[in-house]
Amino acid sequence: MSVMAVLRQPYVATWNKSKIGHMGAPHNGQEAKEFLISKIVAEAQNQNVTLSEVERKMLYFTESGWTLPDMMEVSATFDRKYDQDVYEKKIARVVAKTYQHILKSSRDEYDKWWAAIRFLQEEDHYILVMIALADLRPRGDQLKLLAAGVAIVACILLWVIFSHKEIFFSR
Repeated sequence: MSVMAVLRQPYVATWNKSKIGHMGAPHNGQEAKEFLISKIVAEAQNQNVTLSEVERKMLYFTESGWTLPDMMEVSATFDRKYDQDVYEKKIARVVAKTYQHILKSSRDEYDKWWAAIRFLQEEDHYILVMIALADLRPRGDQLKLLAAGVAIVACILLWVIFSHKEIFFSR
């Protein structure tokens, strides 16, 4: 299917009817974006965070790759009526909460989340700005930091012990 054919298709509210949550890893930018957006919009609804239609559609914004057919009008409306910094912080908070739930869910959901992000990083997508603002840490990141800290302390202790052998090994 050509790009023009995709752009001519009618827009369907994917945040209500998305089947992306049941798929495997994304195969294209549209699947990746729809998976992430469906999770973010569902979490916004769970948190009672109101997202207008323009705010939801702005999650699809990109200057390269697949986006909604009416994105230019949506972007113009957004620029006129919304504060970009406030919007980005609002979405970043929702993304952080979404990610907390993803961490607690199945390994499959976690893997799909990061696969979608990696897929979108190939291009320039606005949603990645909010994901970056959320400062997400991969699963096990805290444990790796703790292990690295313990290893550094152990190395320093060994260095102190071996550099002062006369104190530690004298009889």
